[in-house]
Amino acid sequence: MKYLLTACAILAALLAGLLIAPLLTPRALPVAGALIVNQRIYTPVELDVRMRDTAYHFENKNAMITDLVYRELLLQEARNEKIDREEAFRTSMRDFFEQSMIKTLLDRQYKSANHEPNPDQISACMPLLSHKFTIKRIDYPNQIAAKDQGIGQEQTFENSYLDLPADIRTALLDLEGGELSLPLLNSGGWFRLQLLEVGKLDAASIPSDIEQEVLCRQELKRQSIQNWLENLYQKSDITLPNRGKVGNDG
Repeated sequence: MKYLLTACAILAALLAGLLIAPLLTPRALPVAGALIVNQRIYTPVELDVRMRDTAYHFENKNAMITDLVYRELLLQEARNEKIDREEAFRTSMRDFFEQSMIKTLLDRQYKSANHEPNPDQISACMPLLSHKFTIKRIDYPNQIAAKDQGIGQEQTFENSYLDLPADIRTALLDLEGGELSLPLLNSGGWFRLQLLEVGKLDAASIPSDIEQEVLCRQELKRQSIQNWLENLYQKSDITLPNRGKVGNDG
């Protein structure tokens, strides 16, 4: 029994030491030039990095530090209210993170030389901007019906080239008068297009040559990136719920 009491006393002393020691140990002083906001310490190196990355926002370093103090106070208050643990907040952060990554990727693709149209492509595109197109669209209930040219819903419309939906502008480049397109897919489902008639726009509606070149360059880049994305889709191993496997053409 004596040994048991001795062991308990030693254990109690150790626990007391562990609990009290942090209170007796002096906090390490931050290096000179640091910014302290309650328990948050910004080192001089951190401050210099923030100033370098955000210099265009502020007149001088003092203005940046003042903004940082208020920002840190708001962050600490948000943590006190446990906002960072709320599911709605985490979802919004996830969405923002994903959207930022996608935007960065698409911006890089847009600037890439791989999607830069050549002069022949631009020359072939420019005449399209001075014409209007009468098109029949046939919507099908599924891919099989579209492939077999089964019964579908037809609608006919007329528009200038740039006023057509993007997916129709892309498909139009491969169509001759009266020709029926291959089955196409967009968010609305499967469809085919038929080019019925091509007419000239009024002179006042036709862009200048310089405008046509700029518009065609933008349009051809968009189409190139769309083709890149479709190729990415087709090469991927994708299984849709209740619809089976798609893509991965091999």
